[in-house]
Amino acid sequence: MTRKPTLITMDLSSSERTPASDRVSQWAEARLAYPLYAALATQFDFAPLPHASGESLPATAAREVVERDLAWLDSIDEKVRAYQIRQLPAETLNASEETLRAFIQRQLKKPDKTPADRDKIDFLLVQYFALCAPEELYRKDIELEDVAKVLQPVLVEADSTPLDWCQSLEQILEKLAQCASLRDLLELGLVEQGRLLKDSAGCMFYDPAALVAFCRFNFVLRRAFIRLLHADLNAVREAVDALEAKGVKSADCRRAGFSAAETTTQLRFFCENWRQPFHKDYTESSVTRAFDQLLALRADLEEALSRSAARPSRSHDSKPTSSSVGDSKTADAGLGSLAFMAPSASGAVLPDRVPQASEPEESPEPAEVAPVGSSTAPRAAQRAKEVPAAPTAPAEAEKCLEAIWEQLIAAPPSRGRSMSTVILQDTKVLLSSWEVAAFVAEGGQEAEDLRRAVVARALLAVATDQRKRSGEEKALASALVLARNEVSYFQGRVEQAKRAKNTEAAVNLGISSKRLLSFIDEAEKLRS
Repeated sequence: MTRKPTLITMDLSSSERTPASDRVSQWAEARLAYPLYAALATQFDFAPLPHASGESLPATAAREVVERDLAWLDSIDEKVRAYQIRQLPAETLNASEETLRAFIQRQLKKPDKTPADRDKIDFLLVQYFALCAPEELYRKDIELEDVAKVLQPVLVEADSTPLDWCQSLEQILEKLAQCASLRDLLELGLVEQGRLLKDSAGCMFYDPAALVAFCRFNFVLRRAFIRLLHADLNAVREAVDALEAKGVKSADCRRAGFSAAETTTQLRFFCENWRQPFHKDYTESSVTRAFDQLLALRADLEEALSRSAARPSRSHDSKPTSSSVGDSKTADAGLGSLAFMAPSASGAVLPDRVPQASEPEESPEPAEVAPVGSSTAPRAAQRAKEVPAAPTAPAEAEKCLEAIWEQLIAAPPSRGRSMSTVILQDTKVLLSSWEVAAFVAEGGQEAEDLRRAVVARALLAVATDQRKRSGEEKALASALVLARNEVSYFQGRVEQAKRAKNTEAAVNLGISSKRLLSFIDEAEKLRS
């Protein structure tokens, strides 16, 4: 039985208070929450502490001290963001249930909440649930009733009644259960779909039943993310083992940022020491880059395995020949390589099916360039010319667009494949299924936007590789200018799609834009 949302003011008290008693209650709550505020203020240098380091707020204090300290807490609330709370050491954030509960309740009681406040509450409630949930809940299907029960101390009016408008969360979780790799999760845009639902909820987000539903969604998503991450890491390890068993000692892993002949010893070391950038080095771009690299490495190694499968096994002590994995002649075919991931799951073109855990996943293989004089290449060139070029796009962007188009049309992705690879000037770039669809299927403005995002990313990838190989700065500077301009344009287009309730377009272009931002971040480090 579902019900309509109840819009309430999140004052969690059950009775009317006089101003004096209310102040006493605020002070008691502030004293409990203060350790987290002090940790945030110190770690991010928000403001000097009102009391000596290591001291708590006093049990009793003069009125002016109370007013000053409460104002100090409010000032920290205005500055801190969810990603900064996430960077606190686990031993600090999870040190005390009482402290975390008081900190969350201060956020809930704010009368005028901003999107930043919503993000903090969203993160903190799932953190509280993870801290306080019984261990058996970690291994079973989580129901709304389970979440409401655990959250009751921090969310007094926690309600497990399903809301009609929150049913989309269930649909997202159903897709999540079918994912066998982080690649599936990212390709389907499940995280972005959840965020768009939060963005569109407005004040309904704070309905107690909605808070319970989103907390459950976040926890199940987090648990699945860890499962998929381990699956990808295990897949990389197994691929390295399989290559070594075949006598292959190196692989072409340029797509993941390694060399064209990276040794299996180095790849094993990378895998065993891979870590999530979730603490002091946490930024959205660093997280995106870290997971993109892991997924690209898995794709590289799966591709290497598929190539080596056609060759007879060699003994462990035999040396790889020039035709072993990573042969540069393959990568040099035609124009070099750009690789992009399959269409996003927020809307446009979704994969026809997600591979089950028991099935072998298809690895993305480079699309072959159409032979000179073939009927496909002229058609691709004509279509490329029909696409309106961005005013700021240089001739290189138009050439890049045409080259990608030719490769994808010459070798369209097979049904069910989630990724495709194109090659430009010896650089591999992974395209998502929705990005491929923007090239090979008819489309309007949304497809044009995605093509522009792919081209900007491809040019930047090529220029970055050239900078690493030869130290050439000019091409990188030009590609960065174009990429930065395009990001500003894409951000505006994403907001337009959100306002138009076009979830698919918003998610797809949003993911492609984030990938471009990640490439910009890497390129800027080369110039610093």
